[in-house]
Amino acid sequence: MERDDFQAILREQPFEPIEVCLTDGRTVVVRHPDQVMLTRRKAVFGLVHVQDHRKRLMTTQSEDRRVTDTLTVDLLHVVSAERANGTKRTKPKRRKKRP
Repeated sequence: MERDDFQAILREQPFEPIEVCLTDGRTVVVRHPDQVMLTRRKAVFGLVHVQDHRKRLMTTQSEDRRVTDTLTVDLLHVVSAERANGTKRTKPKRRKKRP
């Protein structure tokens, strides 16, 4: 996924929790946009606990919970980002640059 597309999803207001699907079959549930840090090529997710055998990873549920683990993923491995309730998000439209 392109960094700008992912960032636009994280900046949507009001924010709704999303499931980020990865190429290895895992999903990361993001409950708040501050729980993801984007660099030029990577996404760093702040998680409560990571277990290698788990297919569904979660970010913290409330503000008082501290991040105990992180998951760093190359943005090439992000397949999609969908609302956690299962409805798909539409890809943000890009504005054409004026000359």
